[in-house]
Amino acid sequence: MEAETALFTAETARSLLIMATGAFAVPLLSRPLRLPAAVGEILFGMLIGPHLLGWVILTDFTSLLGQLGCFLLMLMAGMELDFSLVEKVGRSKLGRMGLQVLAIFALSFLLAELLGMSWFIGMILSAISIGLPLMLLQETRHSRTLFGQKLLVVGSLGEFLCIVLATGIAAWCRAGGLNYLFLDKIGKLLLVFALAWALLFILRVAVWWKAEAFSRMTETHDPSEIGVRAGLALMFMLVAATANFGIDPILGAFMAGALFSFVFRAKGPLELKFLSLANGFFVPFFFITVGLDFHLGLALQSDLVAFLELLVALLVARFLPLYLFRGPDSSPREALAGALLLSAPLTLLVVLGNMGLRLGLIDKLANTTVILLAVVASIVYPFLFKMLARGIPALPAEERTRG
Repeated sequence: MEAETALFTAETARSLLIMATGAFAVPLLSRPLRLPAAVGEILFGMLIGPHLLGWVILTDFTSLLGQLGCFLLMLMAGMELDFSLVEKVGRSKLGRMGLQVLAIFALSFLLAELLGMSWFIGMILSAISIGLPLMLLQETRHSRTLFGQKLLVVGSLGEFLCIVLATGIAAWCRAGGLNYLFLDKIGKLLLVFALAWALLFILRVAVWWKAEAFSRMTETHDPSEIGVRAGLALMFMLVAATANFGIDPILGAFMAGALFSFVFRAKGPLELKFLSLANGFFVPFFFITVGLDFHLGLALQSDLVAFLELLVALLVARFLPLYLFRGPDSSPREALAGALLLSAPLTLLVVLGNMGLRLGLIDKLANTTVILLAVVASIVYPFLFKMLARGIPALPAEERTRG
């Protein structure tokens, strides 16, 4: 019995109590300070972690909760992709947005080279996450304007490309370069995409054939919560498939969310249930564990000039493509506001930093700098965006309610 319960010790129980209390209190304290809750949770983890107060240390159990939080975070990132919105955009506009995304990635790697930093820093600079931008667009009543919808499409395309590219980089590093092992991993990656496509086909046929039965999945009141169970089963199926093939499991979690988003377009109640499950418990644990692992002493050793260069490069890599490839219906002000909005990829910066550390592409000091960059960018750039967005027409509150 002792062996069975060794994972959950008195120390683990105390750590869970402190972390759960912080997960409850941090959003309440973050709101008046105008901080994203995730930033507050990382800061809370730093405070209670072994490098400051020393109240909590990472254990196998808390690390497992943090890993589950990461998977659910990527699942929600996939579910945030709005395929209906992408389909409504004309081919010419979609092509221009795709060009903007590709330019952001190319410029990010170029800036990393010009700054004399490793190529993986280019990957860090290219990170685009849709979560925080979506929340800010809704908050400023721009989510349903042409300006907001174009940014959501760019963010969705960029996030998808970032996850796929990160997975390819992980395969390259684990194989040790271009060799048989790398080609084998790419083949397995294609198998995962084939599996996802097959699941997509099966789900779409099943939803069409048994529409009434599948409508239960998106019902507001379902005692069995079939929709949530199905989403989690799909997530763990693709996570298991990617892990079994030696591919980073975050791709599997992200693809599960994207599949759900593609099949169930009217997923309102179901998405809210996943948000409650993820943001109510597991995701805060992920960000708190990131803070626990943050070494303040190493952060103080960071090169301030290099850090500021990264902070500015994050913005420049987005502004130039959005400005140069903007359409006739976009102003320079909108290009700058959009660049500020997309320069706060908190989630992916943290995920990519941890991935780079695991793969040996960056050291602990660089990962600490990346986390610090994520925190500072997620405070500074949204604040500047809100100031600039006041001059961009937004939907009136009553029209937004009717929509």
